[in-house]
Amino acid sequence: MKSLTVAKYTFSEFIQSKVLYNIFFLSLGLLVLTYVASEFTYGAPNKVALDFGLGAASISTLLISIFLGANLIVREIENRTLYMITSRPITRTEFLLGKMIGLIGIVIINTLILASVSLSLYFFLGGEWSNLIIFSFIFIILEAIIVLLVVILFSLVTNTILAVVNTLVVYVSSYAIYEVGKTTFASNNIVFKKMIEVGNFILPSLSNFNIKEYILYEKMIETPNLLYGFSYGVVYICFLLFIAILIFNKKNLD
Repeated sequence: MKSLTVAKYTFSEFIQSKVLYNIFFLSLGLLVLTYVASEFTYGAPNKVALDFGLGAASISTLLISIFLGANLIVREIENRTLYMITSRPITRTEFLLGKMIGLIGIVIINTLILASVSLSLYFFLGGEWSNLIIFSFIFIILEAIIVLLVVILFSLVTNTILAVVNTLVVYVSSYAIYEVGKTTFASNNIVFKKMIEVGNFILPSLSNFNIKEYILYEKMIETPNLLYGFSYGVVYICFLLFIAILIFNKKNLD
C-alpha cells in the first residue's frame, strides 16, 4: 500500500511535468505522417499506419524509460527528499517499487494513447484485426520496463550520463547480437557462435519482443513462441527488479 502511495505521487509528478504534452504532439505527428505516407503508398496504407504506430510507441516508451528512469532515484537522492521519505515508516524497497510503478504508469498511458491513435487509423484505412496486434503493444511495454530497470540499475552504481549511455549500449547490443547470430559466419564458426550465446545470456534478448514483421507481412507465429516471449519478459523483469532492490538496499546514501 505504501508503494502505491509513492506511485501515485510519482505518477502525478510526471503528469504535472507535462510529459503527456509530448505524447499529444507525437500522436498528432503520427496522424500527419500516416496521412502523407498513405497518399504515396498504394495497396497497403493501413499497414503504413500500423507500422508508424508501432514504431512511435516503441521509440517513445524507450525514450521515456531511459531519460526519465535515469533520474528516477538519483534526483531524490540529490534533492535530499529520499532522506525525509525513508525516515518515515517506509522501506527502501517500497519506495523503489513505488517510483517504478509510477513511471511504468506513464509508459502504459503513452502506449495506450499511441495504440488507440494508430489502431483507429489502421481500421479506418481498412485494416483487419489480428491477435498479434495486442501482443505487439504488450511486448512494447515489457521491453520498456526492462530498459527502465536496466537504466535504474546503472544509475544506482554510476552517474546519470553514464547510466543513459550504458543503457543505450545494452539496447543496441541486444538487437545487434540477435542480427549477427543469424549470419552464415556465426552459424559456421563454433567459437563465435558460443560468444553469441553468452551475449544472449548476459544481455536481455529484446528481439523476443519484436513481432512487428509478423503483423505487417502476415507471417505465422506459433502461440508457444508468443507465450515464451511474454514469460521471458516477466521473468527477466523480476530478475532485474531483485538486483535493483538488492543494490538500492545496500547503497550508502550518505
